Amino acid sequence: MSRIPMNKYQITAFIMVIIIVTTACSFSVFQDPTATAVPPVTVVVTQVITQNVPTAVEPEVTNTPAVSPTPSPTLIPTLAGTYDPYSAPLWYPIEDCPASRLHIGDRAYVTIGGGPNGIRFGADVRYDTVIGYAEEGEAMSILDGPWCYHNWIVWMVKTDGGIEGFTPEGNGEEYWLLPEQNSP
Repeated sequence: MSRIPMNKYQITAFIMVIIIVTTACSFSVFQDPTATAVPPVTVVVTQVITQNVPTAVEPEVTNTPAVSPTPSPTLIPTLAGTYDPYSAPLWYPIEDCPASRLHIGDRAYVTIGGGPNGIRFGADVRYDTVIGYAEEGEAMSILDGPWCYHNWIVWMVKTDGGIEGFTPEGNGEEYWLLPEQNSP
């Protein structure tokens, strides 16, 4: 067997490598025997749909003139019996997309206060595909759908003004189309 000639620096470096490798390996051998394995953390994300639902008007008390010793309150009539479109049941027609209140064949209208809804020539809700607008309060028929684009629920509609195309119902936080009271 022949010897490989090594100077003192090479021998020192070789010994250091052996010490480092031995030390690194020994840490995996002498672990704490009481340690337990930690399972991976599972994160569950859920979508919560919240909306302001109008409530009945609180009765307002008005005082009568001081002629009577005990003023009697006057009640303002409540909105009992009026239709609340937010009470229409929600359903999830497309996985990983917001909930919907609409179905094919329904009548819907554009919500008041959010501005007009863009009607597009395709189900993609990019701005450059707008062919017309449905104004606030304008009614329409739901013809087909839904589709999910950019996390918006999109329906094919025909407005009462005659525009036929695609418009979003909502994004899960806001709804721009709501069902009419007498939708099927």
